[in-house]
Amino acid sequence: SSPLKWEASGFVLCWSRPLCPRSMQLATDVEKGGTYTPQAAAPGGHVPPPGQGKPPSGVPGNTSQNSEMGITRLTTKEEVWMHMVFTETQYKGVSAMLAVGVAAPGAVTIFLWLQLENLAVSQQAGPSITGIVTLISAFSAYELECSWDNAFLKNPNDGMWYVKDSGPPMADAKRYVDWVLTVPLLLIELIMVIDVPQGEKHSLMARLGIAAVLMICAGYPGELLDDNVKMRWLWFSVSMVPFLYIMFSLIIELGDATDRQPEEVRYWLVAARILTVISWLTYPGIYLGKCLGLQGPLAVCFEQMGYTMADILAKACFGMLIWLIARRQSEYADEMALIANQTKAAAAAAGALLNVTTTTLAP
Repeated sequence: SSPLKWEASGFVLCWSRPLCPRSMQLATDVEKGGTYTPQAAAPGGHVPPPGQGKPPSGVPGNTSQNSEMGITRLTTKEEVWMHMVFTETQYKGVSAMLAVGVAAPGAVTIFLWLQLENLAVSQQAGPSITGIVTLISAFSAYELECSWDNAFLKNPNDGMWYVKDSGPPMADAKRYVDWVLTVPLLLIELIMVIDVPQGEKHSLMARLGIAAVLMICAGYPGELLDDNVKMRWLWFSVSMVPFLYIMFSLIIELGDATDRQPEEVRYWLVAARILTVISWLTYPGIYLGKCLGLQGPLAVCFEQMGYTMADILAKACFGMLIWLIARRQSEYADEMALIANQTKAAAAAAGALLNVTTTTLAP
């Protein structure tokens, strides 16, 4: 039979060896120093749960049963999570990516705050906010990494990683808390470094900040609906309305403001806007994975690794661009101040020379 099969009403894609409904009991047995002996498989490779269709020990009690087919129907996101089995590559791949998600924004945070004194006072606000964004991102990735590492137990018999039957599952909600805080700040810092006219700045910050919060809040309910593709599509469509408005503002409204900037910083401003658009477009692409039928451990790995990489691009890499823009604007301001001082000194010297000449020529 195929190494992959549909389990529990057809929406959880899991490995057929060993059975997903046994994963929690297996994890408990291994924790206690025992071993796992799979039951004899029924025709088709399916091992029915013990007790004539009742959940095996450790499975949450609020599952609905299909006694005729002898399978357990998973009804909540937590139950779906608890019945997954991960390979060594899947487990370590996500763990490594989350570690990079901690290190990259953490290093950028330290760099930005150490470099603040080298920027003009008028240019320090943007990198300061960026440092806060990357700090929140690093802390969120650290929490997710700890949650991921503590959620699994390796079975020495087959080398697979099973979700423990004690403690909370992977805390995906922490990522959305991160986004609610950092996404509006990302837009605000971009507006600040582009130096939008004062009359438009506060209005644009408020509109984009509110749109960002609405986008994230609308996307989260769909994230909880792994077993309801239609509702997931609905919440995706709702969240795309503010998302498209933000994309329009980044491309059109901020594009006009960028064209008014000095040539010395215009290139980096365009690069920051392009990076923002590209990195933000990856989020709905990852979100659509489950909408298009991706399920089980593969979907979890795709989401965790994809979202972490997108966060690195949207926050750590974007933060370095913000610092470069602030640095160039500081240098440009210093050059303009130097030219102004030289012009003022030349004018003063010319005035003094004129006074001397007038005095000399006077009768």
